[in-house]
Amino acid sequence: MKVFLSHRRTDSADVSGRIFDRLVAEFGHRNVFKNVDSISIGADFEEYIGSQLRECDVFAAIIGKSWVDVRHADGSRRLDDPADLVRIEVEQAVALGLQLIPALVGHAEMPPSLQLPESLRGLTKRNGVPIRPDPDFPPGRAAENAPRPNRTTGWSLRLRTPETKRA
Repeated sequence: MKVFLSHRRTDSADVSGRIFDRLVAEFGHRNVFKNVDSISIGADFEEYIGSQLRECDVFAAIIGKSWVDVRHADGSRRLDDPADLVRIEVEQAVALGLQLIPALVGHAEMPPSLQLPESLRGLTKRNGVPIRPDPDFPPGRAAENAPRPNRTTGWSLRLRTPETKRA
């Protein structure tokens, strides 16, 4: 099982790091890929992301409250930019037929379909999972000492189902 974590640093960097640590503890470092942080210096981002996505079974889109509305310096919405790297990751995951799990963090809700570019609207039809700050991530506990994701959160249970394996 290999998991790809997609996130926006300006939206969910802190909790994405905690999710990454938890998944690494569960599945091992070689089986969890986190955009940006897992890419070698000098690598072509789009090319490398594509190669990693082709090796993954599960794509987790970490969505915080501002995921839809993060802006470029010129004020334009990043999701509306076809060159936006998070958009590219989600589009490629859908095209590859990966199990796509929207992970809603920071009390975020699934974005309305009409707020997304056409190519991302299918994301809203996916069964997402809320990741709560507590008790899913108890304050002050290291990931390796924290309880594993469980049936209450649904996180580990969803990643382990037989349907997650691709043929």
